[in-house]
Amino acid sequence: MNPNTQTTASGEVIVMLNLQFKPGSAGKVLETMVPGIRLTRMEPGNNEFQMFKVKGSEDRYVVYERWKDQAALDWHWEQPYTKEALALFGEHLATPLSEAEDVAYLTDVLEGGD
Repeated sequence: MNPNTQTTASGEVIVMLNLQFKPGSAGKVLETMVPGIRLTRMEPGNNEFQMFKVKGSEDRYVVYERWKDQAALDWHWEQPYTKEALALFGEHLATPLSEAEDVAYLTDVLEGGD
């Protein structure tokens, strides 16, 4: 995934993913992803990386990421644990991850984001 992203005034890239896993598969995905999340948080260009379970749903999650800049995010996409997570998404998401519907690049409204 390397879409046309938008940066904040500081050059930061903020991404949010909405993930809907197939029934009963989220546990298996998390088993593999949690070590990768820890590694992602230690990446030099990572400002924040959170994965949240949606309250009241066993299979819905939201990932919120903040990156120093586009180069840091690009480097992240090349890491083996990131590629492993994307492969898991391909296997366990209820529908394929859609750039248009499941991925949002965010800007702060106070920075004049559109």
